[in-house]
This record gives sequence, C-alpha cells and structure tokens, in this order.
Amino acid sequence: MKAVFVGGGSLRLLGILRGAMKEKKVFTDGAIHLHDLNVSRAEAMGRMLMKTPECKGLNCKITWGSNLEKNLGGADMVGVILMAGSPMSYELGNDVSLRNGFVPSDNVSPNGAFLALKGAPILLDVARKMEKHCPKALLVDFANPVAVHSGMINNHTKISAVGVCQGYTNHMWDLSRILGRDEEREDFDVDAAGINHLSFIVKGTAAGKDIFKTIDKAISRPGWKAPKLQPFWDPASKRNILNSIYNIVRFYRELGVLIFSTEGDGMLHLDYESDLDKSLKRFVPRSRSQIKKSLDDNFKHRKKADEEFQKWLFQDTDKQFWDTCWKKNFVFKRQDNDIFVKIMKALAGVEKFKIAVSRPNNGAVEGFKDRTVLEYSQIIDRGKIVPAGKYSVPDAVYGLIASLATHQTMLGDAIATDDPQMLARALLAYPVRQNSQAARNLFKDLAAINRNEIQPGLRSVADFL
Repeated sequence: MKAVFVGGGSLRLLGILRGAMKEKKVFTDGAIHLHDLNVSRAEAMGRMLMKTPECKGLNCKITWGSNLEKNLGGADMVGVILMAGSPMSYELGNDVSLRNGFVPSDNVSPNGAFLALKGAPILLDVARKMEKHCPKALLVDFANPVAVHSGMINNHTKISAVGVCQGYTNHMWDLSRILGRDEEREDFDVDAAGINHLSFIVKGTAAGKDIFKTIDKAISRPGWKAPKLQPFWDPASKRNILNSIYNIVRFYRELGVLIFSTEGDGMLHLDYESDLDKSLKRFVPRSRSQIKKSLDDNFKHRKKADEEFQKWLFQDTDKQFWDTCWKKNFVFKRQDNDIFVKIMKALAGVEKFKIAVSRPNNGAVEGFKDRTVLEYSQIIDRGKIVPAGKYSVPDAVYGLIASLATHQTMLGDAIATDDPQMLARALLAYPVRQNSQAARNLFKDLAAINRNEIQPGLRSVADFL
C-alpha cells in the first residue's frame, strides 16, 4: 500500500510505522511519503525509518518533501498529524478561557472549537486535493479536534474520513490497572459509543468474561486501590495515570458508566465545576511576554528532542538498541496496537479490525441524526468501514453527549460553508453555561485573539454573539 502523512516529521510516526512495517504485507513493494513544511524533520524521520529492523527487505519506497499534491497519486491512506495555528494564540486562548470561567483544551472546549477554525481549512484543502488525486483513499485525522474535522470532511466532501485518537489504546492499560496490573492487555474486546475524548464502553469482555461483571468483582474487594506503577513512567505520567484510574472507578460507581478512553478534557464534563475549581487554583495569569518565554522554552525542548532523535541517524543501531532504547526514549518504542497501525493493516488486506473512531453516525447509535459526528466502534476491512453494531449511549450521559456531538457537527458545517452566523450558533450550542453572557464574552474574546488566523468569511462571528 501507499501511505502519505501530512506532518510527516512528527516523532510519533516512528513507532507507528515500525508497528505497521512489522507486518510485511502492509508495505512490501509499497510506499511511504512524509509531507512536512519543515522538510529536514521529515527527512530525518524517513532516514530513521530506513534504519529500523522492520524496514529491511520490504522494498518500500520512503520519500519526503513539501509538495503534497505531487505525491498524493496512488495513496490508499492520507494521515494528518499536526496542530494548526500559532502557539501564541492557543496559549492566549487558554488564559482567556480560565478568566471567563471555562476549562481550556485542544479538543472538547471553547478554545478547542477555535483550534478547529484554524485546522479545518487545512484538512478541507487536503480533502479537495485527495478528490483530485486519490479519491478512494481514506483520510485519517489525528489533528484535534478530530470529531469536527471528520464530520466536516464526511458531510461536505466526497472523501471518506475518520478521526482517530492516541487514547484508543488507553482502555488496554486502564482496565488492566483496575484489575491489578500496570501493563497493556490485549484480551479486552469492547464496544464503545459517545464522542471523542468522552465515549463509554457499552459492551465487552475481558479474557472472554463479561467486562462489567469483571470490573464489579475487582472494585468490590475491600480496600481496592490502583496497582504499583512501573518505574519507566515519569512523575507527571504517574499522576495522570492514577487520576484517570480513580476517575474511571468513581464515575462507574456514581453514574453506572464505564469510560472508554480517559482523556481529561472530555471526562471533566462529568464534574465540570470541580475541575474548573482545580484549574483556577493552579491558574497564574500570564502576560504576552511571559507566554512567549514559555513558548521559547518549549521550542528549545522540541529542538533538543529532535537533536536527540537525529543523533542516532549517524550511529549504529543494533537489535539491542531497538529492543531497549525506548525505555529511555519512548519515541523509539514500536507501537503495534496504535490505531494507525490497525487501519493500515486493514487497508492492506492483512485482517479486519474493530476500531473506535469519529465519524458521522449513519444509524449506528440510537437517538442521533445520521450526519451527527460520534465516536463509536466500527469494522474496517480494506476500504470498507461499517458500524460494528447497534449502540445506545448510557441514559445518565445521553443529554451531555447529544449536546457535545451536535456542537461539534455544527462547527464543521459552519467552517465548510463559511457561515459566521452558523458558527455563532455552533459555539453557543456548547453545553457549559450555554447561551450565557459569560459564554458570549469568551467567544468574542477568542474571536478577537484568533481573528488573523481564521478564514475571512468567519471573522464577523462576533457580530452574531
């Protein structure tokens, strides 16, 4: 097969493509093109891929460059891995969100909505080029907010798209931890429904046994607690992991819902005021110069990570390196279960997979319009994607999910049609302090911050707020 990646210099691609190349059938006599405006990063990734043990003997053509249209021909899949817009506007948006009483993020939040306004036109341009050069290829979007992008592409172009999330494998770790071990388990077979960053396991098994009965038994034991975490997790990761585990158990006990993927900005909608209070206690207002210094530090960190990565291009990398280096630098870990890997295997005809991705409902989930974008379990087999079953969102969270899904679908519609009034309505459909003066004030502030980065036709959105 041929895969094209937009944002091809992203370091996370190494583990993904190692996982895909492990299955020889995927890229034997195939091609990988890495598109990036920073060609040097894409070149470093391409040359590192050529050094991997998985690449040997494949006869896979690996190329890189900055001319996307020239390299789309013959593609079976186009993956998009990027964050649109300037880091400054994003950070200013985070601060102004908290000042107005809203929790910021890059996905399910007001600031996430404005990230869509900056990223969606890029996705729309990619889709239009695909219509011309590879109309049957699948567009796989990893750029947040993936649900907005997926809904927009599927509802307004001829291209088939799915929105994917790194958290797709979270349940393999989180459920395992709830059951007593900090390890990734592959014997969970679950179906999910909801929205990206807030979907719920609606049925499934653990080692062939009912998942809900298995969880009930585990957490009913006196003194249940999370297991000891493995030493390779850094302190920040350990805090996030433990927070996720205890929240899964908490909301399962309180609401009767089992969270599929523990992503903070989605999960916080189940207890918004508490999370807002915590965020406000940590919040220290920053000047533009302070934000710039922080961004400069981040850039230095990224540059250091690139240098650490690229130094191995000029050193021997034997089997021991590839087997163990990831324990010091996670970039080098082969990701066999990443959702991109499963999609590429399915497209290459290796085997079909059940995956949870964002896509218009098309009758899969009860109580939603066909065009409303949701995250739910689907079967991908070569170029065909169909619902894995018929699902119902749990009653306790149905209203919340319906509101968020409609908000995200409307955002995609407004961007695709360049309609500022529809955009205002989409923003005000966000179900936290819905249609309130606080929400209107925030959206006006975000519109001003991002004015020069969003498409001209939508810049008058404040007139409708």
